[in-house]
Amino acid sequence: MINIVILGGGFAGVRAGLTFKKNIISHNIRVTIIDRNSFHTFTPSLYEVATAEESSRNVRIPYKYIFKKPLEFVEGNVEKIDTAAQKILLDKNRTYQYDYLIFALGSESADFGIQGIKEYGIPLKTLGDALRIKNALKNAKKVIIGGGGFSGTEIACELVVRKPHLNIILIQGSDVLLKELRNEISKLAKKRLEEGNVYLILGERIKTVTKETVILDGGKAFSYDAFIWTGGVKSNKLMGDIRVDDSLRVKGQQNIFAAGDAISPGIAPKAEEMGEIAAENILRTIRKKSLMVYVYHGMGRIVPLGGHFVTFSMGKFYISGIFAYALQQLIYLRYLLTILPFFQAIKKFIKFEKDLARS
Repeated sequence: MINIVILGGGFAGVRAGLTFKKNIISHNIRVTIIDRNSFHTFTPSLYEVATAEESSRNVRIPYKYIFKKPLEFVEGNVEKIDTAAQKILLDKNRTYQYDYLIFALGSESADFGIQGIKEYGIPLKTLGDALRIKNALKNAKKVIIGGGGFSGTEIACELVVRKPHLNIILIQGSDVLLKELRNEISKLAKKRLEEGNVYLILGERIKTVTKETVILDGGKAFSYDAFIWTGGVKSNKLMGDIRVDDSLRVKGQQNIFAAGDAISPGIAPKAEEMGEIAAENILRTIRKKSLMVYVYHGMGRIVPLGGHFVTFSMGKFYISGIFAYALQQLIYLRYLLTILPFFQAIKKFIKFEKDLARS
């Protein structure tokens, strides 16, 4: 029996598992997916969970609906990977042997050594984080968001729409918001936030965070009731600093592949493509075929800027407004249809839309 283990049930892990399910013919291959949660999280909608009232259950998709036989799912925290013995050590003294491994444990919030970030900042990486933000916002009047990338800009724009009474400050280390995208979208995001009376501090960095105050490098200090930290992420370090070749095989390990944020923090479609290639290459290794080279085929970038106002960009092309919002919803529906049975996918999509409309 050949044992294949996938660590992590994010976008890369889910796509890897479903790729195995689609392509495994032999009964001599067992695939096990291990994740600390019992559910997959649709992370692009976490900003809505943090700011809306009814949507938290709809970004949770139980693995039992995704991973059907012959796939096996195990809920547990990975404590150690023994590459020499080819064993995974979980909590409760559980161990799993593997012949091939896909490391897809994702990324975590990075504090860059800034004093107080870890103690007082609430990140936006998990469903638990989103619920913490929701709770912190209940009695808040002053909110500071550290980081003007995708997560910070998205949640700031959503708060403008859903909680217009808040006094919001957004601090970004660079001179522009959404610096990875074209200039038009950066300017559009800036305009929407300024129209929503968000106080933007661009080109300045946070030096220290205390229980009630954010202090900048220049010495300026701002008080807050809730501090949301979206200033950066780092890959999971359970296997140290991972390096992969162009087939996503971990360098120095013939039977370990890595995918998703664990090696390249980015967006969901990129993680999905990596998960699929990693799974395909394990099957090719077993069948003694040449490995596929991973090349990311960018499918554009969706950025929600509050309510039903969304931007979509791909290369030199971009659209914004309600048409981009419709595209966003179609992409979400398409994703559900690729991981769930048809009627379950439709039901979850409709329920999600109804909850957002109510909140």
